[in-house]
Amino acid sequence: MPVIRLDIADFRNFVSAKLEPIVDGFNFIYGNNGSGKTSLLEAIYYLSLGRSFRSSVMSRIVGNTAHKFSLFAHILNQTAQIIPVGMERHVNGDTKIRISGNEVRSVADLATLTPIQLINSHCFNLLDAPAFRRKFLDWGAFYAYGDFFRIWKQFERALKQRNAALRKQVAPRELAIWTDEVIQYARPLDKLRKEYVQHLLPLLNSMVSELLALDNFDVSYHPGWRENAEYADVLAETLERDRVLGHTQYGPHRADFKIAINHAPAKDILSRGQQKLFVCAMLLAQGALLNIDTNKRPIYLVDDLPSELDITSRSKLLTLLSRQNAQIFVTAVEQEILKNFLVHHPTKMFHVEHGVIAERV
Repeated sequence: MPVIRLDIADFRNFVSAKLEPIVDGFNFIYGNNGSGKTSLLEAIYYLSLGRSFRSSVMSRIVGNTAHKFSLFAHILNQTAQIIPVGMERHVNGDTKIRISGNEVRSVADLATLTPIQLINSHCFNLLDAPAFRRKFLDWGAFYAYGDFFRIWKQFERALKQRNAALRKQVAPRELAIWTDEVIQYARPLDKLRKEYVQHLLPLLNSMVSELLALDNFDVSYHPGWRENAEYADVLAETLERDRVLGHTQYGPHRADFKIAINHAPAKDILSRGQQKLFVCAMLLAQGALLNIDTNKRPIYLVDDLPSELDITSRSKLLTLLSRQNAQIFVTAVEQEILKNFLVHHPTKMFHVEHGVIAERV
């Protein structure tokens, strides 16, 4: 759901800044390197997920002379109500989050309110690492299924306890308790992920065809253990090896969403620019499915649009983004990069310089 007002204080190089972005369309943010463009996207991201996509070191995020940063926003919900959201975080890590004046403890409450899709230099990780693809799946399942987050948390808790029991070499009876609990939550977790992939694939195929016209690509979901085997049987078969290693080798924590072209990993076949377009297709397909399933639209954050993309690819991506009917923030060094395209779409231009945001006509 879109942000209609954002106030930033002591966040990176923003001592005090305000932004009133357009709700449905492009918010184009330009300025020199180091001016604060990416920091502005980071602030929006932080207000949604309670963390940075750049650094976990608070002293680098809080302004130089400050002890905390604060973010405040007005969010427009599905019924056109304005919801005030605020966060402040101290250098020592203490955090306060308020939604509609009420203090909340779970960052999941923020994430539910403002889904974010980030396209930046790290998005290539989706083609490189299974861990990032699991996060991709879990992002979608979090919004698609009301019970997903509870099941995921319970599985992670049980897995942590089982791994601790394996390391401590506890008695078989005690280990069996945690093994049974891991199995209990692994099954529904796997089921929801698998169902989500099936719902996503038609949209992914459509987005890929528009951005890349790519033939012979295949997407397959793998649960994290041997295909067509009962998870309980797999854990029984690998128990002794798990004891030696001190951790659980197989399970939903090893699940993957594999992407292949002509039976080879996509990252080995596609050029750098094609990889970025493929990842963008994944994120836009996920955003479109979110809208279908929940009537919510994500906020798209596109950092350094020209990176890795030629003019034609850029235009294709922007055209597809424009059809999402969502709030979009795009950064680039030069205003001219998007000027011709954006005259045909709802747009606001913002110039950022030394932590100061100014709207431009």
